Amino acid sequence: MRVIQSDIEAVLFSAAKPMPLDILAEVFSVTPETMEVALSQYEKALVQEARGIRIRRSGAGIELVTAPEAGRYVSRIRQREDKLSAAAMETLAVVAFKQPVTKAEIEEIRGVNSEKVLKQLLNRDLIAELGRKDTVGRPVLFGTTDTFLRSVGISSIDTLQREIRIQESLELSEVASTETKEDEVESANTAEAESTAE
Repeated sequence: MRVIQSDIEAVLFSAAKPMPLDILAEVFSVTPETMEVALSQYEKALVQEARGIRIRRSGAGIELVTAPEAGRYVSRIRQREDKLSAAAMETLAVVAFKQPVTKAEIEEIRGVNSEKVLKQLLNRDLIAELGRKDTVGRPVLFGTTDTFLRSVGISSIDTLQREIRIQESLELSEVASTETKEDEVESANTAEAESTAE
C-alpha cells in the first residue's frame, strides 16, 4: 500500500500528541519500514517546498512543528503566552535532573517551599506523578513528561542529563583553569616582590 503524504500530514496534524512510528504504521496498515520511508519522503518534501511546518522526532514519537524559518513570527505568538517564572524554571530543572524526586527533596535543594510551583508545572503537563517512594509517609515521586521533552527538543531524559553533566564539567574546567592562572600570577608576583626585597 502506498502512503500518501497529504494523509500523513492530516493524521499528524489532527493527533493531540506525538505518534510512535509503529502506531502510524498500524493506522496506514503498512510495516514500520514502509512508514519510515514515507515519513522520510514527506520530511524532504516539506524542506524542498519551503513549507511552514516540519517533522520532529523525539522519544515520544513523531509530530508536526513549525519551521525554524518562521521562528520570528511564531515567537511573537509565544511571547503573548504566560511564561514560566524563575522559580518554576528552577524547580523544573531540579525535577529533570534528579527525577524521580520528592517534594521534600526538591525543597531541600531549592531551600524554599515548592508546593505552588509544583502545582503549576503539573497543570502545564511539564511534570507528572510517577508513583510513591517506599519510605515513611510514602511521598509522591515527580518526573518530567513527554510534553517537557518536546518543549526542549530532547529525545530522552538520559540525553538531557548527559548534556547537563557535560555542561557542568566544562564550567568546572573553566573555574579550575581560572584558579590555576590566578595562582600562577600570584606566585609570580610573590617571587618578584621577594627578588626586589633582596
